[in-house]
Amino acid sequence: MKIPAYFRSEYAPSEVPLLARLRNTAERLHRLGLAELRSPEPVQPDALAGLHDPAYLQAFLDGTEPMASRQGIAWSPAMRDATLAMLGGQLAAADTAMREGIAMNIARGFHHAVHAAGTGYCPINGLALLALQAPQRRVMVIDCDEHGGNGTEEFAARLPNLYNVSIFGTRFGCNGGLRSWPFQVRVHEEGFERYREALRAAEDLVERHAPDLLVYQAGADCHEDDPKSLSRMTTHQLFQRDLAVFRMARERGLPILFLVAGGYQGAERVARLNANTVRAARWVWQSVGAGGDTRPLPALSRIR
Repeated sequence: MKIPAYFRSEYAPSEVPLLARLRNTAERLHRLGLAELRSPEPVQPDALAGLHDPAYLQAFLDGTEPMASRQGIAWSPAMRDATLAMLGGQLAAADTAMREGIAMNIARGFHHAVHAAGTGYCPINGLALLALQAPQRRVMVIDCDEHGGNGTEEFAARLPNLYNVSIFGTRFGCNGGLRSWPFQVRVHEEGFERYREALRAAEDLVERHAPDLLVYQAGADCHEDDPKSLSRMTTHQLFQRDLAVFRMARERGLPILFLVAGGYQGAERVARLNANTVRAARWVWQSVGAGGDTRPLPALSRIR
């Protein structure tokens, strides 16, 4: 089984290092036969109307400073085009997940963007966009990035069909609110069982709110070697996290879209962690579909 994964060259402009590394992940997934790469069309700017403050959105599209670079990455036409391409992939992957059960967007830079501006390397909130574009669909984000999804939390209070569950080591302004539940866990201090408790709480929220689509932020920046990590999770613990989230979806027949989110180690190390997430998705989809978790777990990429 290959996971349908959306990516095009515009996602990864060489002049933007945080985005250029997405190419490493795409190439690794293709080389290992873990994903079927699909090329989305970039989103049209008019599809973003009503998502962000109009003045901010226009400044970002036009490159008007200082707002265009408000999220922390210097604006350029290539950076803007990368964002529009990744947003197009987000919408395409959501449609694929609804049809096929699962899809991936090899994208980052969404969950910190608030209504008024981009923040935290996130210019446009591509998680909230899914709810805006399909108001009849209940969208629940399971955000397991190192940093709390503060932007999605704000949008959850604005969009009645958006729900945000954020499990993080670094709060980043994610304090809880309407349809948003934060869980701060620092695994190296509190132990992985505490993280499992947070995942079980997320599962209870999935049961309670019965979303039509799960969106999983599979952050690699929780890893113990990541320079931004306070969670300090091992490679195996990240894999167990991924298995738990994919099982939430698979056992309930819920469509799931997942994306790579944060990761600040070397590009190849992050690509290995991203590949492990895809291995978890494939294993859950194949084993549960075959009648249970009876097969041995796959070998993971070594992170060194």
